Amino acid sequence: MELIDNDLRLRPIALPQDVAAAVPWYQDPEVLYYSEGGASSKPYDYEKVQAMYNYLLNKAEVYIIEVDTKDGWLPIGDVALFHESGVPIVIGNPEYRSKGIGKRVMRLIINRAKVLGRTNIRTNGIYIFNKRSRRLFESLGFTIAESFADDDGNECYRFNLKL
Repeated sequence: MELIDNDLRLRPIALPQDVAAAVPWYQDPEVLYYSEGGASSKPYDYEKVQAMYNYLLNKAEVYIIEVDTKDGWLPIGDVALFHESGVPIVIGNPEYRSKGIGKRVMRLIINRAKVLGRTNIRTNGIYIFNKRSRRLFESLGFTIAESFADDDGNECYRFNLKL
């Protein structure tokens, strides 16, 4: 099922076709820093991106984030709505970061969660140094449910939104 907001579309991931578009996102040092927890994160290759998506598909609804351009729909990132808990989002194309797209994506995901009968949404760990993600979730009404350290000792917050 596609989720659409004017010139923004979330469409179910198609494997293996979407892997090639996603590899550059997961080789971007900024994406890795904020999603994997620091400067020592290793870039993903094609096989690792494909394995990640295969894993996610067993646990979540996985969408490719696309924007409508004069040349058609352009993939710029991904988002997943876990069956149990978690909602990872990556705006992989740097040209589309800090433009409000993440907020629009999350509104679509929140609406999807409501349709599915969810009563809340929890994030995975958001690193405390990831101010952009923290602002995104807080602006949508998410509140800090807990703080913890990941396996590498990075301080994280887990956010929750009651629907």
